[in-house]
Amino acid sequence: MWRFVANFILRNRFFILGAIALITVFFGYYAITQLKLENKYGILLPKDSETTRNYHKFKEYFGEDGGTLVIAVQTDSLYTNANFLKWKELGDSILQYDGVESIISEATLFTISNNIEQNKFETKRIFSDITYQEKSIEEIEKEIKRNPVYNKLLYNDSTNVSLMMIGIDERFLTDQKKSKVVLEIEKLASTYEMHFGEMHYAGLPHLRVVLAKRIQSEMYIFILLCFAVTSVILYLFFRSMRVVMICNSVVVIAVIWAIGSMSFFGFRLSVLMALIPPLMIVIGVPNCIFLFTKFHQEVKDHGNKVKALSRVIQKIGLATFLTNFTTAIGFMTFIFTNSERMVEFGLSAALNIIMVFILSICLLPIFASFSKTPKKKHLKHLDRKMASGLIEGLIKIVTKKRVWVYVTTIIIICLSVIGLFQITATGNITGDLPKNDQILNDVKFMEKHFGGAIPFEVMVDYKEKGRLLKRSNLEKIEATQAVFMADTLFSKSISIVDFIKVVNMAYYDNNPDKYTLISNKDKLRLKKYLDNFNMTNANGGGLSVKELLDTTQTTLRIRCQMKDLGSYETSDKVKEMKFKIDSIFNPDRKGIENYYSKFEKGKKAYVDSILEVYPSIYSSLTAEIAGDNSDLQFRFDSDPELIKKYISKKQFKGQLRNAIDNEYYDITLTGTSVVVSEGTQYLVFNLITSLIFAIFMIGFLMALLFRSWRMVVISMLPNLVPLFFTGGIMGWFGIPLKPSTLLVFSIAFGISVDDTIHFLAKYRQELKLKKYDLKECVILALRESALGMFYTSIILFFGFIVFTFSQFGGTQALGLLISLTLLMAMITNLVLLPSLLLSLERIITTKSFEEPYFEAYTAESDIDWADLEIEGEDDDDTEANSTKEIKD
Repeated sequence: MWRFVANFILRNRFFILGAIALITVFFGYYAITQLKLENKYGILLPKDSETTRNYHKFKEYFGEDGGTLVIAVQTDSLYTNANFLKWKELGDSILQYDGVESIISEATLFTISNNIEQNKFETKRIFSDITYQEKSIEEIEKEIKRNPVYNKLLYNDSTNVSLMMIGIDERFLTDQKKSKVVLEIEKLASTYEMHFGEMHYAGLPHLRVVLAKRIQSEMYIFILLCFAVTSVILYLFFRSMRVVMICNSVVVIAVIWAIGSMSFFGFRLSVLMALIPPLMIVIGVPNCIFLFTKFHQEVKDHGNKVKALSRVIQKIGLATFLTNFTTAIGFMTFIFTNSERMVEFGLSAALNIIMVFILSICLLPIFASFSKTPKKKHLKHLDRKMASGLIEGLIKIVTKKRVWVYVTTIIIICLSVIGLFQITATGNITGDLPKNDQILNDVKFMEKHFGGAIPFEVMVDYKEKGRLLKRSNLEKIEATQAVFMADTLFSKSISIVDFIKVVNMAYYDNNPDKYTLISNKDKLRLKKYLDNFNMTNANGGGLSVKELLDTTQTTLRIRCQMKDLGSYETSDKVKEMKFKIDSIFNPDRKGIENYYSKFEKGKKAYVDSILEVYPSIYSSLTAEIAGDNSDLQFRFDSDPELIKKYISKKQFKGQLRNAIDNEYYDITLTGTSVVVSEGTQYLVFNLITSLIFAIFMIGFLMALLFRSWRMVVISMLPNLVPLFFTGGIMGWFGIPLKPSTLLVFSIAFGISVDDTIHFLAKYRQELKLKKYDLKECVILALRESALGMFYTSIILFFGFIVFTFSQFGGTQALGLLISLTLLMAMITNLVLLPSLLLSLERIITTKSFEEPYFEAYTAESDIDWADLEIEGEDDDDTEANSTKEIKD
């Protein structure tokens, strides 16, 4: 097969180049015109998860929870004539931008007044006269701060911090070009720092847009850095600018294909997806090194360029494919996470790795065929003292120091296991930002002065419309808000109760002492007012009743923000808050469920207890049984004993269950903080699963390749030790376990096993020729493959180290940990693997190992190389060579 591939590539060079050029133009167009940024949080969960469904339901009822951009200033001179006017001017200017839906600040607020004569409320803007003739600045401040609803919500009176809340259309935030309105607003706001001091920016629009911009810029920086690093290393290895240019040509095309394919398939550029283009460089260059090293070895042996090129494809084409395939498997396992974005990342990475292989196996021989035969100076890297010394040193270690190899390995494993038990799991929205990053500082600023910065939402389904304004229901909402107020992890909450208190206060001439629930005696008097008043604009600042109440769905909202905690801390807090809130709204749940469980066990007498103690359940139950039969309902109402006749019926149990469930208020906790927390935990679990799957998949591939379970075990050991080592490093140095660091294991395992395949395939090839001397087979395998393994590992090490220059802590950790893992994998594959082969030579070298299903390295071909020549080259070192035609 590979002989056919070699002939096809070398005899159809112009056709292949033309096809690749067309595909590159196609993907280049998509890369330039169709690349879109991903700037939404909470996308790690599958669409069918309960948390995702709850979040979508919330957005359906109340809109986005993260559409507010917040500008914060800390100044004690806001309430001066000049500065307050500037604050209003800033808000008015921002309101002119397309995509801005509302502005809420102390300069935009309304007040509600009681028109006693007409029995109605009237709204009026507190600050409307910019000449201060109607009201002085002192009167304006007094009127604003007289209303308790605004304190700790729009300003913090004790620390002189004021907020401007800017509502932005979600359609603008999800559009790459339109989302720049956020940056334009912040740029405008910064021009007002001379009046208010430093501006602080918060809210999800700020995080989404600014971080997305960083991701895009980082991708291009990583691409340039990877090119620079790999080019330098390539030149140091080969001392040939021609080799560097050919390798760079291959990876440049690979990068264009990577970005273009992402755009073509509609994948958005996220923190993960931004890693793929530079990864193509890091993974593509080792392909080039293996192919060029083999090419140079062949040229050195016989000097025939055409023969060398064909033998490169034939002898290591399959091995190179397998190494790329195992790397792709490491990424492909992310498909099984069931997370849409991780599936996209895994598919895109795996697909592009295979495309890198195709580009490498096609373009390198073609480009080399157009160039001159390498001269002796270009082949010196094969005989350098450092290279020779490295190989001889390895041979000495595996032949004479194997005991120390095993002792060192055991020590490393033991220390690593101890470190593994010290790993802590985390993951939060700002967790990947550097400690002194301005975004993180602004989030901490908001948490310090307002209690939280990440949306946390409570939805309460009160089931029946008549329940909403019952005083008992309003008191439950008020009690829930008191729970949030007592918890330092949350900001001030707001709900329909706050609007009712504002209305009650307005009825009493805005007396702050009347910021309470409406008393029963005032309900009738206020009914006329409420009938004539649109509560949607009650606060005038854009926080409207419709944002807190969906009467069509009998659902109310309690809105607040939470501190940016780790995912597991957030999860624990969600469970705690769910229990507390459910206890407030459903205090009888425990008793009801106790009775019902006994009824399920056959004790029918407990039905009487449920129906007698909880009359509302009786009403719901009889209504469900009676349905549209009004006569039967009347009989139930007249004779409570009648229900006993239905207890024995088959459908009664389900009807009773429905009646009980209808008694409960349904409590749902959601919002960005909850979704991100659940997403992180879900991903951590699934990434661990995908790692296990990757190990089994690659183990299965090894079994197909070597047909020996003993060899599979031996081959896996040198690749599992580096994973333990990396886990130990994480534990000892306090690097937390989170999605970005968990990615390390699957990716590094898929890449590190490449060296194992190269070495074992070469070892088996030598074994077939020298069965009488197993030690010599190991030594020969080391001599031929060690240098390529070393070169590629160094490229991979420095290629991944580039990611440590990221602004995101997760990307930094990923780059550092993969680099260390691959470095350790190189050592174990060059030292531990040959040592195991020598120590266990008779046990593992079975007949099936010697006779595999297929060979990774193809033996010498029977081609008559005298019949293959490239015409027209004037090189004295080779037969006539040209790049124009390959003859049969």
